[in-house]
Parts: sequence; C-alpha cells; structure tokens
Amino acid sequence: MKKALLWRATILLVCAAVLASIFLAVAVFFVTTATGQSLDQRAFNGAFLGQRTVGPVALTLLDALPITGVAVAVVLAILVTIVRRNWWVLVAALVTAGVANIATQAIKNVFLERPDLGVVGYAVNSLPSGHTTLAASAALIVFLVSSQRTRPMVSALGALFATSIGVSTLANQWHRPSDVVAAFLLVSLFGCLAGFVLIWFRFTDEAPKRDLLSRLLLLLALPCAGLALLTVFVSGFSAIAYIGSAAGIATVALLLAAGANHAFRFLR
Repeated sequence: MKKALLWRATILLVCAAVLASIFLAVAVFFVTTATGQSLDQRAFNGAFLGQRTVGPVALTLLDALPITGVAVAVVLAILVTIVRRNWWVLVAALVTAGVANIATQAIKNVFLERPDLGVVGYAVNSLPSGHTTLAASAALIVFLVSSQRTRPMVSALGALFATSIGVSTLANQWHRPSDVVAAFLLVSLFGCLAGFVLIWFRFTDEAPKRDLLSRLLLLLALPCAGLALLTVFVSGFSAIAYIGSAAGIATVALLLAAGANHAFRFLR
C-alpha cells in the first residue's frame, strides 16, 4: 500500500509540474510574442459573432456567476461534507480555491505585463481570466469533497459549467481565448497540489470501477480538438478564429476533467 501511495502522490506532483509548465508556455506565447497576440486578437475580434448569437444569454450568465455559481458550489459542498463527514477535505478545497483566485489576480495585475508588439486591439493584460478561475475553482471544491463514485459526474458537470463561463467571457469580448485556457490550467495546477496533500491522509488502494464517463469526455474532446486545429489554417477570418478558439477551450476543459478523474481516483 505504501508503494502505491508513493506512486499516486508522485503522479499528482508530476501533473502539477506539467500544468505549471504548460501555463507558463501559454502565458509567454500569447502575451509576450507577436504571433500569440495576433492569434488571440483575431479570435477576440471574431467574438462579434458570439455577441449576435449568444451574447444576451452569456451576459446574464456572467452577471449571475459571482452570486449563484459559487454559492451553489459551496452549499452543495457543505451538504456533501455533512453526509460524508470529510470536513478537512472541505477546508482544503476552500483554501485551494481561494489561493487559485488570489494567484490569478496577482499574475494578471502584478507579475504579467502585455508588451506593445504592434498588434492592434485591447492592449491591457487580461491573463488569466478571473471569471473563469472563479467558475473552475467552484467546480473544484465540489469535485474534491465528492465520493469516488460521483466524482466523474461532478467533473463532467464542472467542465460544462466552467466552459460555459469561459466561452461567455470570450463571446462578450471580456477576455481572449488564452485567458480562459490559462485559468483552467491554473486551477487544475492548484487542484493537483491539493490532491498531493490530501492523498497522504485519504488514500485508498481499492480498485475503482471502470470510468466510462471519462472515456466519453475524451471522445467528446476529439471533435472539439479537430475543429480547433482545422480553424488554425483559416484563422485569418476572425469569425472562424472565434469558433475555433471556443472549440479549443472546450477541448482543454474536457481533457482536464478526464485527467482529473484518473489522477484522483484513489483519493478517498
């Protein structure tokens, strides 16, 4: 059992390191290079398509997020905690979510600056997205306190919720695509660190049941990834770049949700 515990703890730590590296790569490429800024700006400009189609709904969703989304997640997490009596897990989840949101604001407003590289458009740095971080961290709270049996369903619903918020910020031209992806990566990074701490106290070597839902998430990610890659070749059209970036955001959320199910399946 000790060997299995060390192996699973190592996996979570390696996942955190990989996510940190990808986050850094996304931030450097899309914020500090002309090519990255241009790709982001094309999708941002193409969001006029989103404003014409889903803009009103997206704006309503964004306005309701600070009150309803987080409140529902915390209440649900408390109810689950009362039933399962895992109060320390709830405390760890709340601390993790809080740190993720503080880190988002610090990175965006203090540590990361967007240089002027001649790309016409919104000039101020907005990576990572605060709204997306808030949504993803709310989903993370419920995910951590959930049981092994319900965790795959929670991750799928959380991915849907966070993706809706992330795409909404893009559709309303509040954020660029990289801002949303960076928020997903940052929350997932802190989630892995929380899992690394918790697994030492709540590890189980019971073999979990086959996770068919994670396989479904991976299958859904394939067409989204294909659409995102396909639009890269015609990204000169801003509307197409917007559609591709929305597909890319969904791809990242689905892959992270499926990966979380696998990485946390031995967390009791």
